[in-house]
Amino acid sequence: MGGVKRSAFAAKQVQLRRPTMQASDGMPLLAPNARQIAEPSSARPLLIVAVDTEAEFDWDGPFLRTLTNVRNLRHQAKAQEIFDRFGVRPVYLVDYAVATQAEGYLPLKEIIQSQRCEIGAHLHPWITPPFVEQLSDRTSFSQNLPASVQKEKLSRLTEAIVSNLGVQPVSYRAGRYGVGEEIAEILNSLDYSIDMSVQPGIDMRYRNGPDFRKAVDKPYWFGGRGALLEIPATCGFVGLIAHPAFPKSLSVQVYKQIARPRLNQMRSLGMFARLCLLERIPLTPEGVTSSELRRVTSMLLSHGQRVFVLSYHSSSLQPGNTEYVKSAAELSQFLARIESYLEFFMGELGGMSMTPAELRATLLPRESGVAGPS
Repeated sequence: MGGVKRSAFAAKQVQLRRPTMQASDGMPLLAPNARQIAEPSSARPLLIVAVDTEAEFDWDGPFLRTLTNVRNLRHQAKAQEIFDRFGVRPVYLVDYAVATQAEGYLPLKEIIQSQRCEIGAHLHPWITPPFVEQLSDRTSFSQNLPASVQKEKLSRLTEAIVSNLGVQPVSYRAGRYGVGEEIAEILNSLDYSIDMSVQPGIDMRYRNGPDFRKAVDKPYWFGGRGALLEIPATCGFVGLIAHPAFPKSLSVQVYKQIARPRLNQMRSLGMFARLCLLERIPLTPEGVTSSELRRVTSMLLSHGQRVFVLSYHSSSLQPGNTEYVKSAAELSQFLARIESYLEFFMGELGGMSMTPAELRATLLPRESGVAGPS
């Protein structure tokens, strides 16, 4: 899969540094003036459902290589049944634990074989070989590792997906959204054509993560060969500060300040939301109400957005794994939010659904100067 030879990685721990692999030409991943996709203003709104399909681990705990339980995969059928009713084919972005354990990949194989989903890759570096980095919060973000290590880890993950799930993934999302500019060359070298790692409007540098404050919030082309498609996570700022009369950068700057851990201890985010001043609403059923999902979608649609990404973690479908679903009752509410949102999007908005690969295939004929698959 184009990976670095395993013997190249000595048993000693690698030294952290900023990655050196860069896209040789073309648009950088995080370019503030990226070339957005060409889409007619009259196009029906399009929904992509992306599931971070992963092992169960404590998001607030230490990063351990032993946290590889994937029991949550047996529960994915509960959401898949809803998707089937609405004709939605989700993309399951699979991590190494899921791709290498029968308890993880077998529940997905029947869905794959009946062509009711798409499979992508989701890299959690702390459980993906080669294990050459010291475990820490910093190294849990892939972009803090040398590019050669990032590439080898993604190569091993890709090999496992091909071997056990029988498909070549073309979509990628970095675990914890830990992505940097070097990803273009890595993805091209491993035959990926889509990245889904960008979280527009947030700055994660305080926890050693990436800075997405200047990232474009609609799909765009990037990378040296010009054929890589970025499909950012969907979120929106709502409230008085997010009024169209003000520059979008104001919302980003204010949100960055009120989201600082020290300020948020005083519940600054909740206060700004209650006063209708500023609220960042991600498009997810995790911790977001049905009315909020409708509100942010309607707001973004009125501003010209046509591609929406609804995301959640597979582990939320097993109560007790995430803060969003702690009981059977909360699981029922979680599934009801997914169903309610699909009824709204497909019915009231007249929307339709595509997978990431289908979106890219649809867009390529409209583009000039964008290379097709190699």
